[in-house]
Parts: sequence; structure tokens; C-alpha cells
Amino acid sequence: MQRAPDAVNALPLGGAVLAVDIGGTWTRVCWAGPTGLREVRREPTPGPAGESIVDVVVRLGHEVLASGVPAPALIGVSATGPVDIVSGRLFAPPNAPGLSDVSLGEELAARLGLPVRVDRDTNAALLAESAVGAATDAPNAVYMTISTGVGGAVLLNGRLLRGADGVAGEIGHIVVVPGGPVCGCGRRGCLEAVASGSGLGLAGTELAQRDPGGHLGRRLADCAARGVGTLRGVDVAEAARAGDASALALLSRASAAVVSAVVDLVNVFNPEVVVLGGAITFANPEWAPMAEAAVRAQGLRPASKRAEVRLAHLGGSAELIGAALLAWD
Repeated sequence: MQRAPDAVNALPLGGAVLAVDIGGTWTRVCWAGPTGLREVRREPTPGPAGESIVDVVVRLGHEVLASGVPAPALIGVSATGPVDIVSGRLFAPPNAPGLSDVSLGEELAARLGLPVRVDRDTNAALLAESAVGAATDAPNAVYMTISTGVGGAVLLNGRLLRGADGVAGEIGHIVVVPGGPVCGCGRRGCLEAVASGSGLGLAGTELAQRDPGGHLGRRLADCAARGVGTLRGVDVAEAARAGDASALALLSRASAAVVSAVVDLVNVFNPEVVVLGGAITFANPEWAPMAEAAVRAQGLRPASKRAEVRLAHLGGSAELIGAALLAWD
């Protein structure tokens, strides 16, 4: 289950941090210290034609600092990946095209006058869940978030798995349905294309266009009346709860893909814990016990007998807590 942000009031930090989380949908900035998070500010993450993400973070940062919080010594940034953790540069996030090739670390340090550490949001979330969340007892853990996109991170023997270029852990781009829907990365049938909020929304939109009189079709018409051209994952989930057969089929395909991926991850990484987070997961919490049952039945021994599958504890606070932890790492 998720914890409320204000319930996390003891963080292993050496001092105050300006914590930043840049996601595909929202950008958030807050003050973080040993007593927890304070003064959270947020705005929509800008698109390619919008305001610079650096300007957004700087403006929100000044708002937080102007609230009277103790002065931070560092800035920690959690950003939708992939990320160059050495330079703090963003590459080309599939779900946030407005963030491509941004020298985030360098520009924020120059504008705000503090040292900056940037890492991928899933790495930050796993560090948070490991420190004060669902994986505190697990030096070997895998984190999967299913939200706007699907992301992941891996902790092996207490250390983040980074790979040759620092971008290891892109779980969302494992192909689970060969020849399936096109993913933002350009391949077909990735877990992200099948199970994420954006993937479910696109698939639901296609079905709605074929059957405008059906439940999804009527939802799409409502969206169009508000100036929105596509359904969201939440629209598909709500249609499924109303008994719409097409929406139920999409969620069934998504859950099967997630469950299969969890079994694969347990076989490959032999973790004590797999943590599932993100808005789509929390809307379908039964996916966690389904995945654990599949691990027991289908996974390789002995890894399949050890691994537990748990829902993330920190909810939307994970990336901000992780950003603060990264700054002091």
C-alpha cells in the first residue's frame, strides 16, 4: 500500500536538499531534509514547443526557497530517462520529447548556484523504496513502475545496476508481444506499449474509433468535446470496471504482460523483492499477488521460492525522496 507523503518523516539525509522530479506528465520541486518533504510545488512538464524545463524547475525552486525553508546545500534531480549520470544531461525520453538533449545538471547548477546530481526517476524511486519503503530488507531488488510509461531499476548487493553507459534497467522496453503495438522507442510490442497508461490509452482510442457507439466510443466523444483527442489509461480502466468487454480485454493483455515480465526479471536478477509502483499498478493492485503466484509456479528455482512481489509503499513521494537521497549519495 502507499504511504501518505507526510508519513515519511525520517529520511537518512545529511542535510537539506532541493529535490526535483521531472516526469512525463508533471514536474515537481520541494524541500527535503531529515524530517521529510516540505513545500511541494508542481507544474505540467512542458512539451517540445513549450517553456524550457530548466526555466520551469528554476521558477518552482525559487518558490520553494521563498517559502522560508532552511537553505539547501545540494540539488537532487530525478528525471524520466535515459540520463547521463556523469554530466546530468538528458537524452531522448520516449514519453517526454520536450526534454531531449537538455544539459540539465550544468544549467541548473549555473542558475541556482548549488551542486546538482541527476539520475533516472526509476533509480531514484528504487533508492527511496530501499531506504524507507517496500524494499528496506532487500539488498537485491527490482523496481517496476507502470504509469504514463513503464520504467525500472535494479539493485544488486545494495548497489544500483547501471551498465556500461549508466542506463541499465529499461524494463519497459522488453518485447512482450512480438509484432504488437508500436512503442515510443520505435519497436513493436514493448511492455510499455502494452501496459502503460499511454499504451492503454492509444489502444483504447483505436477500439473506440472502430465502435463509436460502444462504451469506449462514447468516452472518446466526451474527450473530443473537451478538446482531447485520445483516451487515457484511466479511461480504459474505468470502462473495464463498467464491464466493457474491449476494455477488459486490453487490461487482461496488460496484466498478462506485466506478470510474465516479473517472472522473467526474477529469473534474470534473483531478487528478494520485486516492487511494483505507478498509477496503473495502484489502479490494479491485484497484479502484485498475480505476479507472485506466477513467480512461484513458473519461475526457476531457487529464485522463484525466495522472491516476493510487493506494491510500492511511497506512492508519488518515491521520486522526490530518491532525488534527495541521490544528492547525498
